Amino acid sequence: MQPNSDIFAGIDISSGRKPVTFVALDDNLKVASLERWSVSEALSCLKGYENIYLVINFPSSKRGQAIHTDFKNKISQVGFESFSNKNSAKQWFETKAQDCFRALGGQIPLPRRTLGGQIQRALILYDQGLQIKDPMEFFEEITRHKVIQGMLPLENLYTPRELDALASAYLAWMAVNLSAQIVAKAEFLFPSQE
Repeated sequence: MQPNSDIFAGIDISSGRKPVTFVALDDNLKVASLERWSVSEALSCLKGYENIYLVINFPSSKRGQAIHTDFKNKISQVGFESFSNKNSAKQWFETKAQDCFRALGGQIPLPRRTLGGQIQRALILYDQGLQIKDPMEFFEEITRHKVIQGMLPLENLYTPRELDALASAYLAWMAVNLSAQIVAKAEFLFPSQE
């Protein structure tokens, strides 16, 4: 990736030793980076980007919300400003990934931790133009023998946290490239429902 090119990033925050799932997309919607970091690692790495639009997914768990609040308090220390300040080279805002998937897919998504939910979310993102592996290829790898042996190709699927970070990164891309298709609700931004 070129040093001065725009980066469209999404973060999903949960709990654990490395609670930050980070995804960066380039201008062509190709996944440039997918990482799991601690909060300090995330802040250190984010500090190195020059032009970055960052969307943080609001977590649903109480522990994730506590880490999220801490992260939000520290992000301004590495040069990030709210999306409302259009003159900043490092902007951030928040979303709720499940509402993004609902808006992009036009229906209530399947539960995010299920196999069907993961494939559905990946398909929604793939259909939006993200350059990820076609989620339908998962089914080409399934044979009777593999199912009996319990050898499903799960390594080809994104985790729910990765999918939430991907949706957040895509929203960052939309905010710059398709800003007319973004709506604000309270302090969150979402894709508009068509």
